[in-house]
Amino acid sequence: MNAMTNIAARPWLAGMIGLVLAIGLAASPVGAHEGGQHPAPAAATAPGETGKAASDMAGMDLSGIDMPVTDMAWPSGEGGGMMMSNKPTPKTFEGRLMAWIGKWHPAVIHFPIALLLTVALLEFAAVVRRKPIYAASNKILLTVGVAGAFVAAPMGWFNAGLPMPDDSLALTIHRWLGTALPFLLLGLWYLKRPADQAAVRLGSRGYEALLVVAVVLILVQAYFGAEVTHGANHMMF
Repeated sequence: MNAMTNIAARPWLAGMIGLVLAIGLAASPVGAHEGGQHPAPAAATAPGETGKAASDMAGMDLSGIDMPVTDMAWPSGEGGGMMMSNKPTPKTFEGRLMAWIGKWHPAVIHFPIALLLTVALLEFAAVVRRKPIYAASNKILLTVGVAGAFVAAPMGWFNAGLPMPDDSLALTIHRWLGTALPFLLLGLWYLKRPADQAAVRLGSRGYEALLVVAVVLILVQAYFGAEVTHGANHMMF
């Protein structure tokens, strides 16, 4: 008790004790690193050897070698990260063009998905508020959405290639569901009344039922598409 009182009575003493503790804590990691084992540094390469290796690499003809395409997968619970696909690099102009067009599939497909969900939201608002005018322009939105779906579906085939025996279940579902969805949206467009009629009358029961089915399927399709590109368990919280 007297010792504690003396320390409190002498601020300089408390400061000295704190300084010693700080120095001890700062020095302990250094001692630990000095006592530990460190890997030996890699041997330096002579400048002449480096230049020779670079010249040899520059002189190699890699045009006849099929290099695997590197696909980045979103980190997931099961081995996410970089994946190496077995798709060879196309050599012909037509093959490279198709592969390049296929790379646009993830970007283009967002438009028909967003338009269909917008149509469903407007139809829901029209039913709840009993105001058909809310959904009067949905025929136009479906027109653009159907056109986008028929453009995006072939792009998906260009991107994924022809079906293979080792295709994953997610890719198989995504491929064939994506092939069928444009025709489903076309049927939805056919059932939707023109703008002048839709402004004063709500949609038919058949149209509303098909719209619900289309929304559910396109959300399932989007999920499997994300699983193909980002990996399994990509929606894990």
